[in-house]
This record gives sequence, structure tokens and C-alpha cells, in this order.
Amino acid sequence: MKMKEVCKHTGLTERTIRYYVEEGLVSPEVSVRNGREYREYSAKDVEELNTIAGLRKLFFTIDEIKDMQLQPERIGEILSAYKLKLANDAKAKAAIVEALNGIAPGELRDVASIASKLKDMSEKLPLPQRDINPNFGKFETGTKAEREQEYSRFVERQAKQFKRGKVIVYTIAILNIAMALFSFILSFNILTLIVQVVLAVCLIVGVTWVRYLFAVGAAMAVFLSVQLLVMSVSEGLIGFIIYTLCLIVYSGISSFLLFKSEAVSEFLYAQKNG
Repeated sequence: MKMKEVCKHTGLTERTIRYYVEEGLVSPEVSVRNGREYREYSAKDVEELNTIAGLRKLFFTIDEIKDMQLQPERIGEILSAYKLKLANDAKAKAAIVEALNGIAPGELRDVASIASKLKDMSEKLPLPQRDINPNFGKFETGTKAEREQEYSRFVERQAKQFKRGKVIVYTIAILNIAMALFSFILSFNILTLIVQVVLAVCLIVGVTWVRYLFAVGAAMAVFLSVQLLVMSVSEGLIGFIIYTLCLIVYSGISSFLLFKSEAVSEFLYAQKNG
């Protein structure tokens, strides 16, 4: 199951799912294609994601969920601590709400006045755990900003690569249809035209074997065109020489891009898998 389907089935965003994966809460199957990692999610992974999301909505921490996954025998112990934590949180928050209800909004002009009015409450409470044992890699504002920028750059790179792949594939498909039409005008072979149009459409939608059929066909066209070029030069057919040279260049570039271009691979993979 691909990411779009997982998002649809879980109601989670792609970034949330990736976060849970990075935290080790769920482990989808990973495959490598063209030097890039792709994750394949099973029905079990989707079920686990829904479970994790449900627990997070109930204020379980990532570490608590992870501990319960890895050490089921500790679930009772973890739940007891969780229940106590919720009870203490609820009691503290109820007391804070009661204190706030006794303060006129006009009295709270800045953060210092808020802290002063609630000082009796705050002195009875501990600092949050992340303030006591901060993980600077996760919680520092600068680091978060850098991560956001890096993620934005990654998304932008992916979008540009997808667009390049789309332009390349559509250009090859359209030129192939154009050449088929030209051939049809000369020979009136409707079957060849239909086959070429169908293959071009299959290439655009990401059919893998059609990609390599086009690539091999273009490579063979280079080989045959070189032979024709030699014959044309010997006979002095200038117009045919120019046409053959153009065909060699086009076929060579097409074959190389279809075989080697990461942009083409990215676009066709997205077309095939969504």
C-alpha cells in the first residue's frame, strides 16, 4: 500500500506517518529503487498506525507507546503510571482554571503578570520533563526551523524532478505519436498508428515494460539509422542525411533518458503507484 492510500485509510498526514516511522513505532517494508528508498505499507502497518494515533489522542507519549510495544509484560506498570499522571494533570489543570476564573482579564497585561498571579500554583508543580532533560536535536526552535526548511527544499526538489520527468516522458510520447501519424500519411497503415498511440499512452501512465520497449526501440533505431546514414552519404542525399542525423540524435537521447534518467523513473513510478 502506498503513502496516499495509507493517509486515506488512517486520516493521518504524510508527515505524521513519517514521524511515527522515524520513531520506530511502525516498520513498513523498505525497498530501494534507483538509489532511493520506498516504503510499502501492509494492512498490519495501517492497523498499527491507527492504534498509535488512537493512543496519542489519549495523551500517551511516544516513549510509553514504544515501551508497551517492545515490552508487553510492562503494560500494567505503564498504565498505572499513566493513570496517575492523568489524575495529577487533571487536578493541577482544574486548580489552574479555578485560579484563572478568579482573575479579571484586565489584570493580565503581560507574561510576568500571568506568572505572578499564578505563582502559588506554579510553585507546587514540577517543570515539564522535556525542560528538565531537553533533547536539543528535537526541541530547539532553530533546529526545528532548519528541519522545516530542509523538508521544504526536499519537497521542492521532488516536485522539480517529477516535472522534468513528466516533460521528458510526454515529449517522447507525443513525438512518437507525431512520427506514427507521419508514417500513416505515407502508408495508410491504421493498425501501426493505433499500436503506437496505445504504447505512447501506456508510457505516460507508467507501464514499466513499455518504458523499456521504447528505450530498446530507440537504441535499435540509432543502430539502423547509422547504417542508413552511411548509405545516404555515399549517394549524396542531403535531405535524407539531415533527417537521419536528427533521428539518430533524438533516438540516442530518448534511449539514454528512458534507461538512466532519475527524473523519468520518479515520474513513471508516481504514475504507476500514485
